Amino acid sequence: MPQEEQMQQEQGMPPAAPSPGGATPDDVMAAEDQQRQAQIEQIAATAPVPDKPYTYKAIDKFADAMNDFVGKVEPEMQAAEYNPPEGEKKLDGPLPAEVYVPFAVIMGFISQVEGFEKYIMKPEDLVSDTALSKGAANFKRMGKDKKLLEALQTPVEGPAEEEEAEMSEAEMETGRMPDDVSPEDEEIMNMM
Repeated sequence: MPQEEQMQQEQGMPPAAPSPGGATPDDVMAAEDQQRQAQIEQIAATAPVPDKPYTYKAIDKFADAMNDFVGKVEPEMQAAEYNPPEGEKKLDGPLPAEVYVPFAVIMGFISQVEGFEKYIMKPEDLVSDTALSKGAANFKRMGKDKKLLEALQTPVEGPAEEEEAEMSEAEMETGRMPDDVSPEDEEIMNMM
């Protein structure tokens, strides 16, 4: 034990907390993973309870149709990694998170793309095998819509990129970008 910690303990002081700036990249990644997992759990909690038990066959067809659609948008990606349990035929409960969450996220993306409202299905409407069949058919129609696929494949470009390229008036007057540090400035910064 370092001498400083031993002295703090002897004096009844709590050990010094790690500095807030001391987060490692692994800590940041772990925090992002936890946040992502919390979001997934939050979405999964909104899955509706079916009017009567789903059949695993209907869930599987729905997940396959969703994966086919996602594969057309991004070939390396798979939306739902779902395998129905062997020997069981019905699920008397909400859709599994690995099926429901990707569906909710996809519908969220499509709702942000103008002109494709006809494809939007409310996740809370997936309360029967019939609704799952309609959803699978909807994914097949979406997969044939070249304009939708193109819109989802095109990255969204915003004004932020234009702002980065422009220099402020002060930068124009000095003729330097802020990253362009003179040796004198660098020496002053090192002394601080």
